[in-house]
Amino acid sequence: MRVAVTGSSGQVGSRLLAYLAPAHEVRGFDIRRSPGTSVLDVATPETTSVLREFDVIFHLAAAISVPESVENPSLYARSNVLGTVNVLEAARRGDARCIFISTAAVYGEPQTSPIPETHPRNPTSPYGQSKATGEDFARLFHRLYGLDVSIVRPFNIYSEDLKPDNPYAGVIAIFLRNAHLGRPLEIHGDGGQTRDFVHVSDVIRFLDLLSQRKGVGEAFNCGTGTVTTILGLAELVRGRFGPQVALTHGPARAGDIRHGIADISNARGIGYAPQVSLAQWIRTTPVS
Repeated sequence: MRVAVTGSSGQVGSRLLAYLAPAHEVRGFDIRRSPGTSVLDVATPETTSVLREFDVIFHLAAAISVPESVENPSLYARSNVLGTVNVLEAARRGDARCIFISTAAVYGEPQTSPIPETHPRNPTSPYGQSKATGEDFARLFHRLYGLDVSIVRPFNIYSEDLKPDNPYAGVIAIFLRNAHLGRPLEIHGDGGQTRDFVHVSDVIRFLDLLSQRKGVGEAFNCGTGTVTTILGLAELVRGRFGPQVALTHGPARAGDIRHGIADISNARGIGYAPQVSLAQWIRTTPVS
């Protein structure tokens, strides 16, 4: 099977390429040049002709910074909306299966927790809105053209590849690095914010599972369903490095979502079962 992965230099895309390579003819595409990846800006017209030769397209290419999207919404409309339309059109013309990776940010501040896929979408940033619009186009392509497409809404992805000095680094990487260096762990707000942290390997297993079934424009949450507070995360890190690691509190971040836990009932219904324990991962993952 011929498989294309857009955004193949990213945290998920690079792992997905390696995971699929033994069984499929896989090719990665990214706006950044990296080993084994073809350079492609999905927001350009050539996307349709380049990608239409594949049987399955995993569409991960996107601009992903919430603060940047607030400063430059037109960039996010171009990259994430126009780029997604081009990929969907390539899949339509090539009669391919398309897996569109969206985000839990489409929900905005949730009204209920855990969050089901039927929860109203109310994004609070141009980034979240761009992904919600991409979802709308994916569903439209299914209704209008019969496109075989599925939508995935990952929650808080973490992995060994996410570095604290990366501008998009998650709180896990930052806490581990600071504890390793003997620095305080700074908590924004009271630390009662809840998150659903899902390891990249679980996300990849779910993407592979989803690619084996016909898509009807349905959205699936991808998380663990496990509640972790930011304060609880800090305590897990201190449990590894010792109580001498101090906790500090700073002001809450503007626009920070208070709660974000996935209802993964639909994903479990097609055979998904998260395997990586956050607590075990924190205890055993090398830190440098």
